[in-house]
Amino acid sequence: MKEAPDAPDTPVAPDAPVAPVVTAVTRISASVEDVWRALLAFDQYEQWHPVLSFDARPEQVVVGAEIPGRVSGGDTAEQDVTMRIVEVEAPCRLAWEGGSLDTILGRHSFVLAAQPDGATELTESEEFFGAAAAELVPTLGELTKEYSRYGAALGARVEGPSG
Repeated sequence: MKEAPDAPDTPVAPDAPVAPVVTAVTRISASVEDVWRALLAFDQYEQWHPVLSFDARPEQVVVGAEIPGRVSGGDTAEQDVTMRIVEVEAPCRLAWEGGSLDTILGRHSFVLAAQPDGATELTESEEFFGAAAAELVPTLGELTKEYSRYGAALGARVEGPSG
C-alpha cells in the first residue's frame, strides 16, 4: 500500500500502478533566462510549438494561474485545454497540469539547467495520471520523440534571429 508522498521510505505495494512518464532532454544554445522568457510567453507558443497554442498569457505566472489553449495535430482533432500552473521556480522550473483524472491528467514540467558554456539543458517531462493513463504505455516511445521535437522547436525559437 502506498502511503503519503511525504514518506519517501514507505514501500509501495507491487500492484500499485506506476504513472507513465515521458522525458526528453534538449540542449539549447541560449541562456537559461532567454529560454525561461520563451517558456513564459504563452501567447507566442503557436509561433513555435508544433501542437500547443495558448489564447493569452496570465497576468501573473503563479501557482494556480490558468491558461486556456488548444492542442492540435497528430491523429486527434483540435481540443480545447486549460492548463493550471502547479509549480514555478524562476528561472529554472515550470510545471502545469491539464486534463482530468476521469480520463487522463498530465503534469507537464520544464527544468532548465545552465551549462558551463552558457547553453541551457532543457528537461521536458510529463507524468500521466487517471483512469486511462495506462493506455499510454505502448505509445511512450513515440511520445518521447514528440517531446524531443517540442524541445527542438523551442531551441529554434530561442536561438533564431527573432529569439
